[in-house]
Amino acid sequence: MASITGKTDLYLIPGDPVTNVRLPRMFNAVFERCGIDAVMVPVQVRARDFAVWLKASFLGHNVRGMLIAPPHKPLAVDLLDGCGLFARVAGSVNIVRRTKSGELEGDLFDGEGIVGALDWFGIPFRGQRVLILGAGVSAAAIGVSLAEGGGDDGARHIAFYDPAAGKAAGTAARIDAAFDAEVVAATSADPSGYDLVINATQVGLQGEETLPCDVARLAPHAAVFDILLRGQPTPLVRAARARGLQAQPGFEMLIQQMAHYFDYFDLPQAAALVREDAGFLRQIIYPAELQAEIAQAPRGRQG
Repeated sequence: MASITGKTDLYLIPGDPVTNVRLPRMFNAVFERCGIDAVMVPVQVRARDFAVWLKASFLGHNVRGMLIAPPHKPLAVDLLDGCGLFARVAGSVNIVRRTKSGELEGDLFDGEGIVGALDWFGIPFRGQRVLILGAGVSAAAIGVSLAEGGGDDGARHIAFYDPAAGKAAGTAARIDAAFDAEVVAATSADPSGYDLVINATQVGLQGEETLPCDVARLAPHAAVFDILLRGQPTPLVRAARARGLQAQPGFEMLIQQMAHYFDYFDLPQAAALVREDAGFLRQIIYPAELQAEIAQAPRGRQG
């Protein structure tokens, strides 16, 4: 990394905790390759301090933007002067920038990440039936993007399942009201009858062998995408692959957001680099056990 000077632009990633964030390494690798005098730094911020911290941090004139890590994504929405449609519907923000007029605006690119990842792996979702396990911040962001195109360019039917009473129903209702796709709350985690199952829960994060759904009930043609980054391949991914099904970990969801981030921060050189070849970023975040899969991933947009 080049030396940091008084001219270096600063990008921050607040979270609590921030010990496992991967984006600083990824951003800084791109900055270095592009010769951009900038650095991304993780900052541990407690939820009770976040509102004051966010506003105060942008008083620094070389603070160009932020990526928002958990648990602060929902908190950021009401602190901004404006945010994009996906962020408003999902109730979550994962990126913030300061406009030329000094206002703070944000958006959400988790959904673009899942769409790009599914296309990267050749997993069909357009016109399909999708079960999303979980109904929290990440699940809502995924549902918004899969629903955007209605039944033509998006999923035909999206069901959320969450064991917390009313949580799936609330998330489904918000998205169903904003888009044309059929979005409902599922009564169970039964994956039968779905073409794609997306795990947006924490099940498997700690290495436990518990599964978020019964893999034996997945249809023979079904695919699985597990958005978790730690503990991959998770028990869900391993179990689905053992049945011969397409099952992928969540790393590509992060990779596919990178160009969107750089576009949002008005860094076209960095965005172009990542779109042309993000292999070096995969080398950074894929664990040793899955490194061999990097070169095997198929490309091509699926209809």
